[in-house]
Amino acid sequence: MKLTPPPGFEDGDVIVDGVRLHYVRGGTPGAPPIVLVPGQSMPWQSYLKVLPRLGSSFEVYAVDVRGHGRSEHTPGRYSFGRCADDLVGFLRQVVGRAAVVSGNSSGGIIAMTAAARAPELVRAVHLEDPPLFSSEWPRMRDDTWVHGFFLEVVRHHPDIATFFSTLKVPQKGRVRLMTMPRAVTWFLGGAIRRRQARAPGQPVDIAWLPLHLRLFVRGLSEYDVDFTAACTDGRMCDVDHGATLAALTCPITLMVAWSFRHETLGLVGAMDDGDVERARQLGRNLVVERLAAPHVVHIANPAGWVRSVEALAARAPTTPHV
Repeated sequence: MKLTPPPGFEDGDVIVDGVRLHYVRGGTPGAPPIVLVPGQSMPWQSYLKVLPRLGSSFEVYAVDVRGHGRSEHTPGRYSFGRCADDLVGFLRQVVGRAAVVSGNSSGGIIAMTAAARAPELVRAVHLEDPPLFSSEWPRMRDDTWVHGFFLEVVRHHPDIATFFSTLKVPQKGRVRLMTMPRAVTWFLGGAIRRRQARAPGQPVDIAWLPLHLRLFVRGLSEYDVDFTAACTDGRMCDVDHGATLAALTCPITLMVAWSFRHETLGLVGAMDDGDVERARQLGRNLVVERLAAPHVVHIANPAGWVRSVEALAARAPTTPHV
């Protein structure tokens, strides 16, 4: 799969409050707009599997969050609130009318916050396995496996090959962690190092990898690691999730993927059952959808993800209720 805009889509850039944001735009001109916000370390290309189908009924925008992909790096200036303000500016300056906004992981927190801050610009919010409540501070530090994962990313970056050689992933029902087989890490590490040596400072794109892993490697090679560092020291966490969710009046879909609790590492995944129930109680127009899928549902189950977005758009008012 080529990591370029598909037929009918094109690249664009916009300056929002002094920060250059990159995006792709395409689909059906004049159709209802939808804006897609990837999760941490992921570029807009994570949506390649769903862009063609969405484009048949939406005018589609997929953005690179600041510090990611081809958007500007702003070290020392990363937080959910700042990224949400970027999205509000993007909706106002580029889209120009009320849109459905879908965000994966941290992109979901950004989308939710933007919708609360500018409800006139958002018809509905699609939250794809966001770390609701679990990415507030200090809980992210004290109760999640991903905080330790982020520390390892920061420690090894930009030596991505070494990062993968030491990566350990908790497994449900096991105390031990799963590590990648040595032969796999040797082969992948060699491929990464060869590409970094051949094209210093350029994104590392290994086409034979599965799409999710390919984009993760590419994303790590081209983003500003201070975005992740801001998640390790609390700078990222400037949004009250409960108050933000309760402020939303538009339709919301909360998509819940796999998660579990590890006996020593805490929450593995975006939300536990208590987080989902709290969201259900706070969201005035919220529908919960559980999918047996990994965290990036739009890659793992693109058809199910598109159906979910289309169902949300069908119940969204043409004009936002402010």
